[in-house]
Amino acid sequence: MLTPLAVLALIAADPAHAALTGLAGCWEAPGAVMGKPVRTRVRGSWRLGERYLMLEMHGLDPGDPYDAAVVMGHHDQTKLSGWWMDSFGAGYSTAGNGMVESGALRIDYRYPESTYRNVLTPEGQGWRWTIVEQKPGTPDKPFAAYTLTRSPCNGSEATF
Repeated sequence: MLTPLAVLALIAADPAHAALTGLAGCWEAPGAVMGKPVRTRVRGSWRLGERYLMLEMHGLDPGDPYDAAVVMGHHDQTKLSGWWMDSFGAGYSTAGNGMVESGALRIDYRYPESTYRNVLTPEGQGWRWTIVEQKPGTPDKPFAAYTLTRSPCNGSEATF
């Protein structure tokens, strides 16, 4: 367990690593996707010697299953790179780039028709995760939003 002083030193030395570390662990993540309420469970775990944090998303609605593996890494203290993979298959996986500002992570994932801006903002003891669809020539449109609240992992292992 890091002391508060050690956490402050880590944030000052490498704000991107500190922000990603804040996502490690298990989370209940209710929210909405395209206006539809969803229940999601998220688990963040470091991989490859803490070079990448993987967020595993598991939809809890058996009638509308959705799973994703979102891998994020940092470089140069504030820059982020990511890869989004989900249950829609490899044709819908894509790379993303972004940065950390004031403890919030922003990564843009580009698709042929639009860009999806993901912003994870610390909020109290949890996080607010918003995804906005950006299409050229049209106003930005909310796509998804989740509220991440820490929950026990109960000994569960990472899936991916």
